[in-house]
Amino acid sequence: MRYAAEVSYDGSKYYGWQRQLNLPSVQETLEKALTRLNRGRVNVTGAGRTDTGVHARGQVCSFDMDKEWDARRLKLALNANVPDKSISAIKLSAVGDDFHARYDAVSREYKYFIWNANAIYPHLLPVTCWLKSGGLDWSRAAEACRYIRGEHDFKNFCRVCDVPENTVRVMNKVSLHRRGSLIVFTINGSGFLTNMVRIILGNLEKIAVGEREPEWIAELLSDRCSRVDGGRTFPPGGLFLWKIYYDKPIW
Repeated sequence: MRYAAEVSYDGSKYYGWQRQLNLPSVQETLEKALTRLNRGRVNVTGAGRTDTGVHARGQVCSFDMDKEWDARRLKLALNANVPDKSISAIKLSAVGDDFHARYDAVSREYKYFIWNANAIYPHLLPVTCWLKSGGLDWSRAAEACRYIRGEHDFKNFCRVCDVPENTVRVMNKVSLHRRGSLIVFTINGSGFLTNMVRIILGNLEKIAVGEREPEWIAELLSDRCSRVDGGRTFPPGGLFLWKIYYDKPIW
């Protein structure tokens, strides 16, 4: 029987989603818990890979169990067998044998949270990027988001040592909104390169501080520039894999 689960996790406890040798990962933690319940090896496939320190509100994964489980009972058992409360299955459902969490996904949505003020509520520190400096014009950064929408070659928005052969991606939705001291960046696309969202934020920061104009983003998407021409890579703590979209409902 194949099942899908929507899992939420605190990425600060893990070296990313993907299983790694001698380092704690979300994938391995889930596999150990499900293997214990199944009494046989269980492999878990995620809809997207998150880097070290990146959180997830709505990661989706799929896996096979040797016997049929009631979905509610399996969700409760999975959560009870995760060693701490940094990972939690929020939804769980039986799916068809041909369902694949990664290949069936039509888009992925990320959110990045910035707190821009000279003081911060302590409980926000693990899940936001705290910028103490004033004078940033986030409306300029919001204007620049329109240049990211659509199909582009994002090779200049990828960690240099991890640039794949195909760097073209389609971004369906890109927006930035400010609510008081909180800045929320939302991006939905067909797929993402390594550190891509965090590099986008580094470029938007340059525009917000007035170093660059909004249309500079279009230059970074051209062959006239390289990664070194862009801004810094923002820290992982403010980034969430927010939601995975599928053509058909699975819950």
